[in-house]
Amino acid sequence: MPSIPVKKRNAEKEPALKVATLDRLRLAARELFVELGYHETRPQDVARLAGVANGTFYLHFADKQQAFLDFAEQAQNELLEVMSDRLQEISGSRARWRVTCGAVVDFGAEHPGLLQAAFLDPVFIAPRDDNAWRMYDRLGHLVSVTGRNDRSTDSAGDQQDEFDFELISHGLCGLLRHAMIYASRRDLNREKMIEDLSMFIDRGLGNR
Repeated sequence: MPSIPVKKRNAEKEPALKVATLDRLRLAARELFVELGYHETRPQDVARLAGVANGTFYLHFADKQQAFLDFAEQAQNELLEVMSDRLQEISGSRARWRVTCGAVVDFGAEHPGLLQAAFLDPVFIAPRDDNAWRMYDRLGHLVSVTGRNDRSTDSAGDQQDEFDFELISHGLCGLLRHAMIYASRRDLNREKMIEDLSMFIDRGLGNR
């Protein structure tokens, strides 16, 4: 009977179609959240840009806030992957901070507006959502790992052991984010910016 295999083929295609639709919605949401910001982006605009019906948006996201947190997590995953890859087999405090700062600088230059949208806004948009704070903490944790890696080899080691690296790392995230916003408005030399930031952080942690 011809109807049976047709239904079977359609059923097999459904998961792939759902993934493709979700990918289009995510790309559209990313573009609009970065360009317009959270408050000016509407679910129907995301659906329209993705080329799907308005109701399709709600098959994948409960509301705009969930779509935004999904966007933020996707963007953060991209940066965290870049940072983790670059830090592999890198030793020495100054070198690791230089690599970390370089990853943030390059990511910000390649994706204008994404750092502010994805790394600051979630906790203001959803201040009572644990997922928003969890995402905010992830970059801070990776930065803290950078700082912890080489603290035991120099004379400043005892001083560094007194630091609350989770606290310091969140402050450094703010430093890097605001530095990138400033840099986006100025024609700054990439290498000089990375060297200045990494030297400032490294010396601030007691290294010479």
